[in-house]
Amino acid sequence: MQILWPHHPGTLSPAGVADAFTWPRHDAPYVRAVMVSTADGAAKSPKGLSGGISSAADRLVFATIRGLSDVVLVGAETVRSEGYGPVRPRPELVDRRAAAGQAPVPRVAILTRSGDLDTSGPLFTDSSEPPLVFTSATIDPDRRKALEQVAEVVEVGDADCEPGRVIAELGRRGLNRIACEGGPSILGQFMGPRLIDELCLTVTPLAYGGTGDGPAVSRIIGGPPLPDSPRPMRLAHVMESDGTLFLRYTAPV
Repeated sequence: MQILWPHHPGTLSPAGVADAFTWPRHDAPYVRAVMVSTADGAAKSPKGLSGGISSAADRLVFATIRGLSDVVLVGAETVRSEGYGPVRPRPELVDRRAAAGQAPVPRVAILTRSGDLDTSGPLFTDSSEPPLVFTSATIDPDRRKALEQVAEVVEVGDADCEPGRVIAELGRRGLNRIACEGGPSILGQFMGPRLIDELCLTVTPLAYGGTGDGPAVSRIIGGPPLPDSPRPMRLAHVMESDGTLFLRYTAPV
């Protein structure tokens, strides 16, 4: 892996990749969205999974960003479809986390209106710290009761999870380095009110193509257009590995 811009001589070791994704601040919430797409914009493979369009280098970048975060923020649909499990310590990041005063692994925070989550799965039964579950007042009482047995449940809205309240709750717990792993609908909800500080986008050298009469191909941001669309972003760096590009954009000040 190499940095194409700004120019950086030589190839990057895993430690160099971690240096490239150092968090710019930790005294207030900072949200770094992590997404992958094909060269023609598809956010998932034809099987509906992001793993089908990933690569070894992408998995390294993804694991590094996650491994340096305080919390992984993800929607329930992504948890279900991608088969999320507990976050495991990464030996190469242990010293960095200790030096930064972080817990051994990031906590997982899930957004769900319905509470439709498998509470018997390893994400809930085998995590070093109970997940945070952000939900709304409309959640089924029985599902909430079941979740409260294995997670910290926090109500952050009446009919939906309000993004601003989610970020505030994470900040109140000192979970300021926030890795938002989507999916597209979650990213759209947080992009709208400008709650995403960075977008780390992997572009793989693959093409999905059209869908004919089938459902539209999922893009990395779902939901309605941004209120100020098209919104400018600033390119912070470009990395490359075997034709896969890693683009890091920051929100304009």
